[in-house]
Amino acid sequence: MKKITFLLFAALCLAFASTADAHDFEVGGIYYNITSYDEPYTVEVTYSGTSAGETAEYSGNVTIPATVTHSGYEITYSVTAVGASAFQGNTGLTSVTIPVGVTYLGVGAFVSCTALENVSLPEGLISMGN
Repeated sequence: MKKITFLLFAALCLAFASTADAHDFEVGGIYYNITSYDEPYTVEVTYSGTSAGETAEYSGNVTIPATVTHSGYEITYSVTAVGASAFQGNTGLTSVTIPVGVTYLGVGAFVSCTALENVSLPEGLISMGN
């Protein structure tokens, strides 16, 4: 009985986890995950759905702001990263401008962005995934 209860609990956890969004909040059509809940407050740009490449939310020219305010918490966060697979599969995306302050560009951030012509990288970028 104990094993069945544990398996049922694990299945429920997986079911709820798979329906959760991959982002913490959205502002101006850009999705973010909070990377620091303490000062200095920071976020990374991410994708919108439950998995990378699932939805093509980004198109045209995207300009990432240096800071963003989460209206639910009234906290202003610095944008310090573009997360792994953040723009993956967005075939209508043509350019991305990344602000100074972003120091990390995640693995596969622009995979399968077939219309992407320009990415403006900031000074101070420390690390880029492949």
